[in-house]
Amino acid sequence: MSASRLLINRNCPTVHHHSGGIGGTGAFGLGFFSMAQERSLEDRLGLVSPKLLAAEVWLPTLVFLDKVELCQALRRELSQVGDLALRAIAVGKAQQAVNWLALGFYCDQSIAREALGASGTFRSSKYGFKAKSLLDVLTALQQTGAELHLSEDVSTYLASVKALAHLATPIHHLDQTLRQFLRRNADTALKSVIARVDAIFMTGHQADHGASTEDIGFYSKEDLAEGASYIVHCMDTEIGIETKHFNKMAESKISRGIFDKLIVKACKIRRYCEAEILVDAFNYQIHTSKGKSIVSAPTPELEKSIRLGYIQENQARSRMQFERIKTIKGGVISVFDISDAFYDRLHESVVKLIDFPFSRYTFHLPDVPPLRALFSNDAFTAEEIVYLRDIVNTELVTWEELERFELRPGLSLLDVAKVYRLFLFVARLATRQLEPLLSHDPAIAYRSLIPVFKEGVLKGLLGWCLRPEQIDDVLGLLSWKPGSAGVFDLQYRPIIRGEDGHLLVPMHIAGMANWYRNLVHTGKIRLTDSVEQEAASRALTHALQRHCEHVRAEYETVLNGQRIEIDAVCRFGEYLFLFECKHSLLPCNVHELRTSFKHVRTGAGQLDRIIRLLSDPKIEAEFYRRLGWSVGPADEIVTCIVSCNGMFSGLRVDGHPVRRWAELLNMIEKGVVRTVQLSVFDDGSGLDVRTENVVERNLWNATQPDPKFLYRYLKEDSLSVMLFDAMVEHEEAYSVGDSVLSFRSYALDANAVTDSIAELSDNSSA
Repeated sequence: MSASRLLINRNCPTVHHHSGGIGGTGAFGLGFFSMAQERSLEDRLGLVSPKLLAAEVWLPTLVFLDKVELCQALRRELSQVGDLALRAIAVGKAQQAVNWLALGFYCDQSIAREALGASGTFRSSKYGFKAKSLLDVLTALQQTGAELHLSEDVSTYLASVKALAHLATPIHHLDQTLRQFLRRNADTALKSVIARVDAIFMTGHQADHGASTEDIGFYSKEDLAEGASYIVHCMDTEIGIETKHFNKMAESKISRGIFDKLIVKACKIRRYCEAEILVDAFNYQIHTSKGKSIVSAPTPELEKSIRLGYIQENQARSRMQFERIKTIKGGVISVFDISDAFYDRLHESVVKLIDFPFSRYTFHLPDVPPLRALFSNDAFTAEEIVYLRDIVNTELVTWEELERFELRPGLSLLDVAKVYRLFLFVARLATRQLEPLLSHDPAIAYRSLIPVFKEGVLKGLLGWCLRPEQIDDVLGLLSWKPGSAGVFDLQYRPIIRGEDGHLLVPMHIAGMANWYRNLVHTGKIRLTDSVEQEAASRALTHALQRHCEHVRAEYETVLNGQRIEIDAVCRFGEYLFLFECKHSLLPCNVHELRTSFKHVRTGAGQLDRIIRLLSDPKIEAEFYRRLGWSVGPADEIVTCIVSCNGMFSGLRVDGHPVRRWAELLNMIEKGVVRTVQLSVFDDGSGLDVRTENVVERNLWNATQPDPKFLYRYLKEDSLSVMLFDAMVEHEEAYSVGDSVLSFRSYALDANAVTDSIAELSDNSSA
């Protein structure tokens, strides 16, 4: 295996988990039953607030009740069981929580389980990693399992969340030591942490998953930004962030690796919180043995489909770098080249060494027309061409639709692209001056890295790119004010506002982020919202129409009294193909991954309902009649859930295959599988890209795809199996006190993929 190329990409950092309880206990019974049943059910249950009875008293009474009557009375309220139990646990009322949970599990285990996952009732992070009450509740529930006839799935879930709750104590210790450090270093911690992470972005840091998880080198720069975000959140809640925290940093502690250890602590806490979500949302399981708690997927295919999605996305990001080089080779100017030329020519007037109040380098942009024109010019740089082209491809829109789209009234994506041109330009100047200093004079490099602007100065600089009326909108999208509600993320909102009009701006983090994705997330508006027809179904039907006659996008009708909606329907030969397209943004944390999975599961439910209807020959015939298709009954109905963000490809959800959009499009348009090695070389006139070791096979049985090919590709999963078979298991182990939290995952053996493709013959089946 040592000779193989292993591709590992978690790239799935966790989000903030704000600690602290939720007030209110939620009285049992009153306010949740219908008026006609309220008193009788409350009396019969014998569970009268505020004095609740012990389990040995109320449990026999509950089990004795008519289950059908009870479930009907509580059908709508069962989804609140998780929130009610969470409130009770938060204030230490374990018995009340057990009562709510037992009622939920007795009435409907499926609804109760889903409610618990949605509310996070069993996540110790909800209680500041204090798990005593939570463990009491879980122990009591497990003891009542026989009386409640808990299913194997629910019992496994309870065992897993209990195993994680036992790890809460060392996680709580990590969290407390992190917060204590912040209190001791309140004056310097904020700027030190952000400067350290900004330097990591500046140096092009790549994760080394062969390193120890105690080493900052193990983590990706996105992981480290997430860890820093958690630290900033802790500082905000523990101390309160003020402008004075923008001024000082502990350069010697950064150089000695003390802040590296702090950020690694935060990353470990994040990973623990990620494990909680994986158990809650995806039914991951925790198995504990000899001090090690192992987090593993319910099926290998689920974990492989997630990892493969991130690996393929990372490969696509890498290809963008090669596309940038090709674009520059084609004669388009690069913002980095402009910045380098500017630095080389005007270094003495641009870079200033300031001694007061402490020595540092500052960067000055002369306010001259040629420089202003660089940032106001509508002509695109190479970086912008590649990036905007990628937005068009991933959002499945036209260039004209991209040009028309506005994040805010009067603020287009092309306007915002100029802001990032400015960020990249200034960040590149800083890189040229400061990166060489990290090795021999790190103190002044770190002190010079994070500019603090007066708001008027930053607005004036942004005025080089934007119209005056656009500036506040851009700052609103990019900046975060301490103490504000919501989740803080350093990559989503990299600019931190002080209370007196000062702004701390980590230029490398701001300039190198996936800015469209981040702005869409913070702005709550997306390019696809502005197109007249759903973008994914439109793109899919256009691809299918090149090969078959009977295709329809976004078809809605009522059959047998039931309304159905199909993103794309295609009658190809003797097969009826039904596609549900799910076009979520690329998930950058497990919360967003859970949202993507919910959409995929919704698609599976929609396809199930349509198949049940069309299984009736009369309804199938009526379906074709309404579509205006003169065709007979299909030999078979073939379904597919199209994952436009690439997650879960190769997985089957309730029997329906999930396919990555790019892969499905390739199978429809080309049918080619390929591996290739790309390298960069200097041909004497600049950098260029060399293509080497191409291994390629065509999977079509003809010059065009036939119905049987598409049928086999979706039904037999052979391409997905080939990729899954090339994935090798590995573990990521994190020491947590005297325990170890280990994640069982998979890496892609690129050499194994190449060998498998080479063994295929052209025109072999998919």
